[in-house]
Amino acid sequence: MTVYVYRNGELVEKRFTRPGKTEFPSPRVSRFDAFESPVTGQYISSWRQRERDMNAVDAVDRRDLPQAAFNKRKRIEERNARAGKT
Repeated sequence: MTVYVYRNGELVEKRFTRPGKTEFPSPRVSRFDAFESPVTGQYISSWRQRERDMNAVDAVDRRDLPQAAFNKRKRIEERNARAGKT
């Protein structure tokens, strides 16, 4: 569907700034497998529930942290092991 706007005294076709925008609106779907919380025992079925559950006990999931620091440390430990250091 073409959309027109009134710009600078003229009726012109609207330019969409977001690339790849389709004419058919659709929701964004997140894949989330529901699970029982090991902390509270409650059924967690969304990212927001998971975040609230983790925040309730100040828990941190390692998978939520940037992996670069962990990978760097692992490479250092492997290099030291090959060199005979601990």
